[in-house]
Amino acid sequence: MAKSSKGLAVVLAENMYENLELHYPKLRLEEAGYEVKVVGPEKGASYGSKEGYPAVADCTFSDVEPSAVRVLVVPGGFAPDKLRRYRECNEFVAACWKAGAVVGAICHAGWVPISAKIVKGVRMTSVNAIKDDLENAGATWVDERCVVDGRFVSAQIPRDLPAFMKAILEVAERN
Repeated sequence: MAKSSKGLAVVLAENMYENLELHYPKLRLEEAGYEVKVVGPEKGASYGSKEGYPAVADCTFSDVEPSAVRVLVVPGGFAPDKLRRYRECNEFVAACWKAGAVVGAICHAGWVPISAKIVKGVRMTSVNAIKDDLENAGATWVDERCVVDGRFVSAQIPRDLPAFMKAILEVAERN
């Protein structure tokens, strides 16, 4: 795929991701003109959603230069609980954030930015199940379907994907 004029977007993958929360952002980012890479622990590995739908990793965390990433999306489901256990993933997410990427987290995805130590002082939302985790990590949790705080965009559940992706694309255009 030729490099897009909009730049590089990354969607993280691990087993048990929420199907819509990985594929909808990937397709919307492609539609908006981004070069999208699915990034996981193992290049070429197929990661299954909670329903078994596959996502193949184009590359690993260390294969992507964080300063090249304009948008990073963490899908929910149970994949974030697996992703946050990889030191390389946490370092990659933190480096993308530090380099200026827009970071999006939906549903349970907040676990990854917690472990990357980038949520302190961020106003955000998530599925209610991880509210305490976010607050304990220093985030200000709010019960709203989609929240934008600077370059951080968060949403609660799959029904919020249209607002989530609209916000991510708007923030990325301004960034």
